[in-house]
Amino acid sequence: MKTLVIIFLFTVGYVSGQDYRQFKILVDSLAGLDLFANSSWSLYAEDIDNNKTIIDFESNRALAPASCQKLVTTSAGFSLLGKNYKYETKIYYSGVIDNRGILTGDIHIVGSGDPTLGSGLRDNWIKLDSLMSVWVNALKEKGIKIIEGSVLANDLYFDNVSVPDNWFWVDIGNYYGTGTSGLTINNNLYYLYFKPADSVGGKAEVLYTIPEIPNLTFNNFMLTGEKGSGDNGYIYCAPGQFNATLRGTIPAGVKEFSIKGSIPDPALFAAQYFNKKLSISGIKITGAPSKIYFPFEYDEEKKIISTISPALKDIIFVINKRSNNIFTEQLLKTIAKVKTGTGSFEKGIQSVMDFLNTNHLPTAGVNLSDGCGLSHANTVTTKLLVKLLGFNYKQDYFPEFYKSLGIAGDKNDFGYFGKYGENTIIANNARIKDGYIQNVRSHTGYIKSKNGRMIAFSFIANNYNGSSRLVDNAHLKLLIKLANLE
Repeated sequence: MKTLVIIFLFTVGYVSGQDYRQFKILVDSLAGLDLFANSSWSLYAEDIDNNKTIIDFESNRALAPASCQKLVTTSAGFSLLGKNYKYETKIYYSGVIDNRGILTGDIHIVGSGDPTLGSGLRDNWIKLDSLMSVWVNALKEKGIKIIEGSVLANDLYFDNVSVPDNWFWVDIGNYYGTGTSGLTINNNLYYLYFKPADSVGGKAEVLYTIPEIPNLTFNNFMLTGEKGSGDNGYIYCAPGQFNATLRGTIPAGVKEFSIKGSIPDPALFAAQYFNKKLSISGIKITGAPSKIYFPFEYDEEKKIISTISPALKDIIFVINKRSNNIFTEQLLKTIAKVKTGTGSFEKGIQSVMDFLNTNHLPTAGVNLSDGCGLSHANTVTTKLLVKLLGFNYKQDYFPEFYKSLGIAGDKNDFGYFGKYGENTIIANNARIKDGYIQNVRSHTGYIKSKNGRMIAFSFIANNYNGSSRLVDNAHLKLLIKLANLE
């Protein structure tokens, strides 16, 4: 059995002897479970009103945090960019528009890394087709009727390394592993629809994608699984590659079933889709849609329209509530671009580490490989995450950061914790960011004790024996005990 060190500050009216004994019994019993027998398990909790440690078990152990790493990236975003930071996507024309409405030149879509462009993830965010209508109307208002040129996409705001080097092959063709771009659109994803076979084990038929991705083809090995078996399908496709391999299963018993894939080249797709909508609207275009590959000097007098993103606080709300990977990686590169002039993963990680060190947060054992936590190569400590939450607690952006976390037991919340801790003392109390990748489960956030103290906590398990649900249950018991402290 592991030896668990629990430190309680016996402050009068805060931690009673009885609370201490009950808490120690609980944590000792959890540490002795087969679930954690071969695992690396780390716990840290602190009363951040008084900077008093409550639990400290292996808090300096470097562990993969999965999506709890998003708390690091979003904290750096709030601090370094400001909660009201916004992106701007610009549409320009080059060349000359004559009095007949003929543009002898090109239309340029110039990205600035906006992850929300055409996203529609929130009710008040503009969806892809509505965005296209706005842009089409802007060209018509400019008097353009014929384009003797092309629609060109400019994604040079970031570098051309779209995914981190150590993401798994199984991930990067799917929506949660989609690549970054200086010009993202539609969350950089598409829906791939199948018709399941009549019998289990039969081949599933590829039907169509929404939206249509020009020139994308499939090597289809997708099979039909049991009824109700859900999405167990995977798309294998590298960035810039337009031939994808499909493996796994989709469930029987439905007319159609969709899975989500990663658009191979988001900027090129933006140019193609806008070109299509312009043609449908009656604007003739002579050239083929494409991208530009070298810097281009734009004349501000030839700007047709700008599309402004929601504020960063609203983007981070989606990142943490919905654990959105592409939004996080776009934010990491945005931090890099603003702080160093180079929009790369390397510079983003450097900027985040500088943020942590400048604010004297404990970085021993911290090694970052991406922004969102998808890579198993990332390591952090529970002590860092709790100290970071304590730092945020004292910043002017704290209300927005706190609001971005999932609310335990609230079925109406935008996050994923509607059933977690329902009908317990943590319901509508705990604010949580969780993480899950293979063999990693984590929970980090805030919870208030019975006497109103704000507690920051972080629990991470790596290489546990059994299901992640068992880890969830163990962590839930700890949270209930923290909330009951008096």
